[in-house]
Amino acid sequence: MSYDANSIETLNFRDAIRTRVAMYMGSADNQGVLQCVREIITNSIDEATMGYCDRIVVDLFEGNRITVLDNGRGCPFGLRDDGIDALEAIYTLPHSGGKFNDKIYQNVGGLNGIGAKGTALSSDKFRAVSMRDGKECELILEKGNKISLTVGEPNNPKAHGTFVDFIPSQEVYNLEPINIKFSDIKEMCRNWSYLYPFLTFILNNHIKGEEEAVQYHAKNGLLDFMKTCAGKSLNKTPLHITMKEDNVETEIVMCWTNGRNEEWHVFTNGLENTAGGTSLTGVKTALTNYFKKKIKGEVPPDILRKGLFYAVSCKVPQPSFSDQTKTKVNNPVLRGLCQRATGQMLEEFERKHRDEFDKVMELLTKEAKADQVAERARQQVLNASKEVEKNQKRKVFSSDKLKDAEFLGEDSTLLIAEGDSALGGLAQGRDYTKYGIMAIRGKIINALSNSDEKVYENEEIKLLLSAMNIVPEKYDAKKLRYGKLAICTDADSDGYHIGLLIMAALAHIAPQFIREGRLCWLRSPLWIVNNGKTESYFFTDAEYEANKTKVKGEVQRNKGLGSLEPNQARKSMFDPEYQRMDVIEYDEEAMDLLYSLMGSEVSPRRDFIIQNVDFSEIRE
Repeated sequence: MSYDANSIETLNFRDAIRTRVAMYMGSADNQGVLQCVREIITNSIDEATMGYCDRIVVDLFEGNRITVLDNGRGCPFGLRDDGIDALEAIYTLPHSGGKFNDKIYQNVGGLNGIGAKGTALSSDKFRAVSMRDGKECELILEKGNKISLTVGEPNNPKAHGTFVDFIPSQEVYNLEPINIKFSDIKEMCRNWSYLYPFLTFILNNHIKGEEEAVQYHAKNGLLDFMKTCAGKSLNKTPLHITMKEDNVETEIVMCWTNGRNEEWHVFTNGLENTAGGTSLTGVKTALTNYFKKKIKGEVPPDILRKGLFYAVSCKVPQPSFSDQTKTKVNNPVLRGLCQRATGQMLEEFERKHRDEFDKVMELLTKEAKADQVAERARQQVLNASKEVEKNQKRKVFSSDKLKDAEFLGEDSTLLIAEGDSALGGLAQGRDYTKYGIMAIRGKIINALSNSDEKVYENEEIKLLLSAMNIVPEKYDAKKLRYGKLAICTDADSDGYHIGLLIMAALAHIAPQFIREGRLCWLRSPLWIVNNGKTESYFFTDAEYEANKTKVKGEVQRNKGLGSLEPNQARKSMFDPEYQRMDVIEYDEEAMDLLYSLMGSEVSPRRDFIIQNVDFSEIRE
């Protein structure tokens, strides 16, 4: 095939969108479809920001059909000077709309005139109805081609607003089957309700078996957002400020929590910028500058923001974003404005709420000291890691508590056993090529109720981290010595407690390790029935009771791992036919309960006991 001048093609706007939709809507999958929904709702929100709309109704139907209705002014319609109807231009012509002039629209999300067209032209079916001035204009498109445009009398002459009805095209969004999730729409509209307290969102799911109707209206705006998302706050008085300079406005809310991580949300003209941008940089700079003056010594900026929740909403006449999906805002003016607003907010907090400010300072000082301890621990583990590489991932550590596997890596597992007695049968019964074993003498430190300094200096914790090559604050799954960690303590209260302490330590130091399904519980048999030829293994009392009449032979009730012979351990715990290796799944509710019951605060444990223990059954 020849490559000449006629090989150079020029696509019209419709074909450009339908063949290269990712350039306009961010991707050619469900994320691109969700961007279509976002663009249409945003147009209605823009009407609300100008004071012409207070209600937006979104409906999801079978077949990925979406409708959006607002009670705004309605889109303009009628012939322009070029003979094209205004409503047709809004949804089919590139870079057309009423938002290029900030005298008509101010502080809106989209200014490039693409979003609504991208939605309309990438849909199999698209219908837009504008109701204004006692008239109704209807535009119908199929696969981006105009089918009709009609103007008539509305059923209700007083009706006003814009109605959009569309079905995204599977032909266009072809990277995966289209599946619009009602939960995604709810999340978007819930967030918008916090940014526009004058707006009510009414959402309806009509999918069979999933029917749902919800309504969002947050009269307190970002403060309601923080109350919903941040959880329990250390400072009773939330930090809140609104600042306006020229035509640019910012609103910031902030609080410190008991959480380990920093959480931030950035919005510009109602759009969430998941990658942050200049406004986020401004807030972070102000936080670093303010607290560095208060805390002695060099403190990493991320330590100053541990447990901090904050949200930033900016309104700017002409927003600049990194791309069409608007994940990152670029306006330089926002950095200075947000930095000044944050600094002023912190000063007022310190001046007006000194007791609460002192609690925050106590927290940050504690975190700064803990980071220094953690850094020493990190260095120790890193030094051990170098030895690992030097010895080509073979046995490295020499300790009476640790027996390494011969070959380390993703397919190997480190067993955590209870006491020296468990090392006998377990150590001999294991496949030493891929199972390492570490003995816990007594109970390890509770990582959730002690300072990081005490946790990282604990010998058992240090050995565990070194054996696994888990580096605090710098977790990297690719550098793990063992692919999994398996708790195999005795099946009694002490054994379960040790297991919970190990779980707590990992949840505190490296939660991602648990999320990846690397923490397991290797169960040992409670009952063994030997008939002289074969052995039957039962891992719970209930299992044994249900089957004891079916098996005959000598019955052995194991008090702990120490009572297992090497051959019994080999078969019952390491033979794939019998092995009970349960993955401990990371569940947010369960982890919250773990933190409550094992944390430093007494009241959650007291409340749990009161709610779950029947004291009438307790006898003297």
